[in-house]
Amino acid sequence: MLTITEYDYNHNFRKLNNDPNVFHNALYHVLRGEKRFHVEGEGYDYDLVFEENDVRAKNDPSFPNSDFFLSEMLYPPYYFYDENDLSKINMDLLNGFDEIFFEEANEYSAVIAALALKHTALKVTFRNANIRLFPWLADKVECHAQPRTENALYVQHEYYPDFSDPSRYSTIDLFHCLFIMQWLTELPLDKVKYLSMMIRKTEGIGSIMSTFSQTSQALEKFGIKPFIEPNSTRFSNELLTKYFNIGEVPEDSTEENTIYVKSFNSFLLNHFVDMYQADVNLRMLKPEFIDQMKEYADSVIGDRKVLGVLLRGTDVVIANYKGSYRPAPIEDCIRIIGDRVKEHGYEKIFVATEDSYYLERITAAFPGKILAVAQERHRISEFQGIKYISDLEKKNYSGNAYYASVEDTTVNYLYAVYMLSRCESFISNCMCSGAKLVTSFNEGNFVRNEIVSEMLMENDQ
Repeated sequence: MLTITEYDYNHNFRKLNNDPNVFHNALYHVLRGEKRFHVEGEGYDYDLVFEENDVRAKNDPSFPNSDFFLSEMLYPPYYFYDENDLSKINMDLLNGFDEIFFEEANEYSAVIAALALKHTALKVTFRNANIRLFPWLADKVECHAQPRTENALYVQHEYYPDFSDPSRYSTIDLFHCLFIMQWLTELPLDKVKYLSMMIRKTEGIGSIMSTFSQTSQALEKFGIKPFIEPNSTRFSNELLTKYFNIGEVPEDSTEENTIYVKSFNSFLLNHFVDMYQADVNLRMLKPEFIDQMKEYADSVIGDRKVLGVLLRGTDVVIANYKGSYRPAPIEDCIRIIGDRVKEHGYEKIFVATEDSYYLERITAAFPGKILAVAQERHRISEFQGIKYISDLEKKNYSGNAYYASVEDTTVNYLYAVYMLSRCESFISNCMCSGAKLVTSFNEGNFVRNEIVSEMLMENDQ
């Protein structure tokens, strides 16, 4: 991104004309190592300074201090983009608003403002009066401290982590979401049939299913179908095809009709994909596998009044997630579970957790009431120098034993999720892929569906 700063009269930099092509002209020279430019006009002298998008975002105090976000590129550099290629600009993200309000004036906000003025009826408002340095916009925008309408798309300077909110973006994220198809491919979109996703090796099966669902929804308007790149996950292709219906490689997929996504975070961790609710349902599983789980659930739960509890721990605690994704203290979980048992008279509590300590605590708190499937469980102490369960699996197993262990863990996990979905009500200690999966499998039939971390956040407000 090119940002505006004061004209430096003490140093010489390349001089650029102050016209609508100034950003493209500057980026041409950024590729050759230049980072700062003089821009001169009629009394409008200023400098443009290039900042890497990913560095700028990750240096923001509001950016998540989590390895999941920090370990990979989130925002790619846009050295090339075409404001005139509307077939590859997601202008629909601007629909439904009366105004677009920008906190800051820079390359991206100026480009988005020009698009809005040319192709929508949106009122365009800036807090930063530097937008008037661009003469092609100066008399077309307004400058105010706050939006002038209640129905405004708010574009802020700071990184904004809630990708499910369609009315609030950071400047970088909105630009990325608008131009993401230009970043993904040079192919004409009417020639594209498929998108191949490379999945992070650390992702569990719940995350993979959620990702596939959200990506399918995001690409539906383009008529593009996603599939998972073979051998990109920690799950073997044999396992995925044995138990799941989540996008096997189409026989007619070629480089001429397929987009290949190699950066998981850049494609998925933004409004473009994450604004969609994961519609993960039982249709994503093979029918014969569903029948096996149903038979087991019928024998264990049947018609009994059971409370389902999901307790995520181990690597999720270590990952240092924030907000609702950070596991609530086990003491609070036990207290709230106890309240629900007393209030509603649950006969049993079905618990799913990969954390041995959590299982010990809840079993001790509710003796004789706990049901659980066999799961491989761990303690945080096992994660010395290890960040993810996938790393622990590799440490403990190798070769065929590794893939057998992964399959066994995956099947048990899905049994646990299905069992939870068959309970009368559901409580999770935090928001996670597992909680979303349970809710989706249940299809809205829970009497109560509660996330303890969200409850505690509401109480603190």
